[in-house]
Amino acid sequence: MNARTALVTGGASGIGEAVVRALRADGFTTVSLDLRAGASADVSVLGDVSEPQANASAVEAAIKATGQLDVVVANAGVHDGGLGLDEPPDELLQRMRRVYDIDVIGYALAVQAALIPLRAARGHVVLTLSDASFLVGQQGAGIAYTAAKHAGVGMVGWLARELAPEVSVNAIAPGGVMTSLQAVDAGGSHRDVFDDPAAQTSEIERRNPLQTVLTVDEVAAYYQWIVSDQTRGLTGQIIRPDGGLSVK
Repeated sequence: MNARTALVTGGASGIGEAVVRALRADGFTTVSLDLRAGASADVSVLGDVSEPQANASAVEAAIKATGQLDVVVANAGVHDGGLGLDEPPDELLQRMRRVYDIDVIGYALAVQAALIPLRAARGHVVLTLSDASFLVGQQGAGIAYTAAKHAGVGMVGWLARELAPEVSVNAIAPGGVMTSLQAVDAGGSHRDVFDDPAAQTSEIERRNPLQTVLTVDEVAAYYQWIVSDQTRGLTGQIIRPDGGLSVK
């Protein structure tokens, strides 16, 4: 237990960085895979999660650090900025592919790269989903992001069955959380999803029964719990700290 290691994709900002901090506080050696340096992680690997070699390099860094890999948090993601079918076909294609490359394929590549050491450690995989995994057209997500997060639901079940009994696979699906999440725009550029935090926080509070918006550190606590010994009977599950949207 003293040598536990966690790889967090998208670990340089937002929920990913908060998860890195939380797992470090629990004694994990942490590795961040991101396009930017992960200042909070013990080891930072620069790379694009949609590229197999980047994921392989991050796993290699984890093994080099402690000799094992216990946890993979597949978290790196981009938003589609509310992409709809009114966009030109070429732009729709480009933006949908980029969202899928990161939010779906990037998750699969991270797990594939880590599979051997995860099985050896009897470890954990945690996917970051969102309220878009269950709601359609109610929270600003367009066709690409909504479909990608629904794909994540299927991935949780498939991976949980495929990786058992050695590896547990679960997901965290928070409601709106104020982060630096980026949306893909035309030409591959990016913009902030939460460009008016005060107004968007008020909207998120209004639409969930508990009228609450969690901080990234509060969300990260769910990741701490789900990779702990307290959850050794849990796999294929999605935890939803979203203020009760399922009973809205």
